[in-house]
Amino acid sequence: MAGVTPLKRALTDLSRVQGVQGVFVVSKEGFTIESVTASGAFDEEALAAMVTAAMGSVEAMGKELELGKPEIITVEYSGSITLVSDIGEHVVVLVAERGAVLGRLRYELKKQLPRIRSAL
Repeated sequence: MAGVTPLKRALTDLSRVQGVQGVFVVSKEGFTIESVTASGAFDEEALAAMVTAAMGSVEAMGKELELGKPEIITVEYSGSITLVSDIGEHVVVLVAERGAVLGRLRYELKKQLPRIRSAL
């Protein structure tokens, strides 16, 4: 993978997990920094904006209820699973098929977060 950035390489490795449809790094201002998708069928602008808004709401809930900071936000939709993780000034978003193994997704996401963080 000559010419591929360390960030793109880390996202590509994460995207190879069975069932993963897309992996995104989003700024907290709501912009996609980098992504790897299986189908390219995502509206990345909408995803970035909505994830940023949702992350703010979840953080506010944690603060108000004195629960701490969220580590991984998991949303299970009828057709997919979405994991969102705050890594400082950015957010990592993983979208997978509904039938993907949630434990494996969480494990692989946590394993790749240090690589993604250091590549930014």
